[in-house]
Amino acid sequence: MPPRARHMRFAARLRWVRHGCTVACLWALLLLAGCSGTPTDGDQAGAPIRSPLPTLMPTPTGPAPTPVPPAPGEPPADTGWLAAAPGVELRRLRVPVGGQQAPVSVVRLDPAALHLRVGYSPEEPRPLSAWAEASGAVAVINGGFFDEAGHTVALLIHNGEPVGSSYEGRGGMFAVRQDGTLSLRSLADAPYDPAEPLDEALQGWPMLVRPGGEAAYGFEDGERARRSALALDREGRVLLIAAPTAAFTLRELAGWLATADLGVDAAVNLDGGSSTGLLVRSASAPERIEPFAPLPIVLLAVPR
Repeated sequence: MPPRARHMRFAARLRWVRHGCTVACLWALLLLAGCSGTPTDGDQAGAPIRSPLPTLMPTPTGPAPTPVPPAPGEPPADTGWLAAAPGVELRRLRVPVGGQQAPVSVVRLDPAALHLRVGYSPEEPRPLSAWAEASGAVAVINGGFFDEAGHTVALLIHNGEPVGSSYEGRGGMFAVRQDGTLSLRSLADAPYDPAEPLDEALQGWPMLVRPGGEAAYGFEDGERARRSALALDREGRVLLIAAPTAAFTLRELAGWLATADLGVDAAVNLDGGSSTGLLVRSASAPERIEPFAPLPIVLLAVPR
């Protein structure tokens, strides 16, 4: 082969090799970039790359599924009231909200058959099952808000002893008087009086339903979270309500409670989010919605 032809063939092979190396290098750089944790659109420009942090809920690894709404005219799933224990009924529903069918569990308690007591143990927070076993309760729900040390940030009354300071001009209070009478009121309308003869009391924020059945919370912040609430119905029964998925905003929960066929007369929001928890000990109609950590404040339903 003439020297010029050999030179041209060698140059062509060299260009091919260089092209292959360039492609391989580009693939390697892309793979390294994908593993380096480059800030996403939601990160601030120039922010240091942070290692992933453990989360309490599994991190999605793909696109979120599109919620499938119920067929037109089809009611949400509803078990109706199930007898769980003397004075205790459980109802499970699926409520259409935010483009999904959100599960909600409601426990209805008859005060004639049950004592309602506040559990408080900031030094030793407990799982719901431990609270139930220690007290003999047949139903337990998480209580009000608390700080990092487990201490209540509002007023509670436990065995006749007040702890903390009452909300003023906001929030609501569930109370058991010394004569056994139950009440749930707006603290903006009826502030707490330290002279009240109360055995048990629990405060939450905000009021979701005013006494009389009118929705009390109208601000929409768009924040969907696990929710829990405490209510009285028009027959004087206590309702423990838990929505274990991040489905409801506070406004949506207030609106649903005011219009649902639960007969709600008044309702107050409890410490939801990771604290949302509800337990019913029953062979026929058990329920177990776990909080993400042990709780220092709960409301207990104990047989008389």
